[in-house]
Amino acid sequence: MQRGVIVYFALFVVIAIVAAYLFLSGGLSGTKTTTTTTVGSGNTSTATTSVAPNTSTTNTTTQSTTSIIYAGCVSKNVTVRIPNGNFSTGTYAGWNATGPGFGTSPFNISLANQDGAYYAAPWSGYNGNYMATNYRIGVALQTGNLTSNVFVASQLYLNFKIISSQNAQLYLQILANGKPAITDYYNTYVSPPGNPHPQSMFVNASIPLGQLLCQSISIRLVTNVVGKSSQGVNYIAAGDFYMSKTPAMNLTQPVNQTFS
Repeated sequence: MQRGVIVYFALFVVIAIVAAYLFLSGGLSGTKTTTTTTVGSGNTSTATTSVAPNTSTTNTTTQSTTSIIYAGCVSKNVTVRIPNGNFSTGTYAGWNATGPGFGTSPFNISLANQDGAYYAAPWSGYNGNYMATNYRIGVALQTGNLTSNVFVASQLYLNFKIISSQNAQLYLQILANGKPAITDYYNTYVSPPGNPHPQSMFVNASIPLGQLLCQSISIRLVTNVVGKSSQGVNYIAAGDFYMSKTPAMNLTQPVNQTFS
């Protein structure tokens, strides 16, 4: 009888030890959940990783991480070239001229400086040899426009060089879906105050493209000025177009900017 009691007691002890071991093993097993949310996608994915048994914690840890991903069209490059954006081909390849205003080809700056074809001082402040302009020497100014081929707005700013008098008939536009989205008018002769720029000095300008990101856009230069060029300096000249993450340094603000 005494031996039977001992056997039952020993069996009880073994069962108790096994139960305790299973209980503790299960209690020390937790889960760690990481949730990653992608802004703009609307989807949330959850990954669950089992924590190895016999670790030093019995808590369940939840960590949330949010990743902001820019629109897929935005370039990873700091700057993005626009085809023939500085007219380096010496032609209007990648652009379409309507009317005689901007002539049949870009203006050769180096040749013009060599021949003295400028107002007051040589052309300066430009990164290249060719510009788009309605400037003419001793020839009547005529109306017309020059429009770039369509490209995708893949950065936040359009940067460029420009010379322009303040005239309601001279302006630069950004077209979206073939329609004016942004229109800028400039007066580059009055900046900086007290030390006006020569009428042949280019200045930096920028147009924000944030509202047009990932859209198909184009650049249009417009001149509706008529008359002899000797009667004034009512001309516009521009070039060195490119897109960038940041606006141009020391830029000149438009005297008027409209958004459609």
